[in-house]
Amino acid sequence: MTERYPPTGVPGDQYAEGQTAYQSQSVAVERQPWSPAQVVAIVLGIVFVVLGGIALARTGINSHVTSQHVSVAGSMQTQLMGYIELAYGALLLAVGAIPGAGRGGMSFLGIIALVFGIVVVAQPSSFYHSLGIGSGYGIFLIIVGAILAITSMVSPIYWGFSRRSGYSRRSGVARGRRQVV
Repeated sequence: MTERYPPTGVPGDQYAEGQTAYQSQSVAVERQPWSPAQVVAIVLGIVFVVLGGIALARTGINSHVTSQHVSVAGSMQTQLMGYIELAYGALLLAVGAIPGAGRGGMSFLGIIALVFGIVVVAQPSSFYHSLGIGSGYGIFLIIVGAILAITSMVSPIYWGFSRRSGYSRRSGVARGRRQVV
């Protein structure tokens, strides 16, 4: 960029106000800690929110939360199970959105899914009337719980770092015009 030389005296122009022709500035950029486990939590959270939303769309929202059974992704569910899936998915999304701090919550939610899946597989008839789920959904919960627990324990955290980037602005005189480099 070329400007007229000598400076015209525009207010706020550092060269017109007599400051030095060479100035250096640096900017620090702070990065948030993150973990690849956050991606797993967000993806599984979306899966549970979608499953819960489909269950609620098919059952409708009424006062009889356990009366109607619908098929969602090959598993029978009730309106109550749709609410539970929706809340569980929202918690997973919240845990996945917290940079670097969601591993404890992710482990906790994974263990809950794992234990609940084991209980459903061991005694599926107890949950059919109220939640509409059977042993197939229990196996799904065991897999999801194991993925969440293992991923949260094994996945590294990449801590934020400060990156300084500097730039300078120099001016020189060439053929009667000041050049800003």
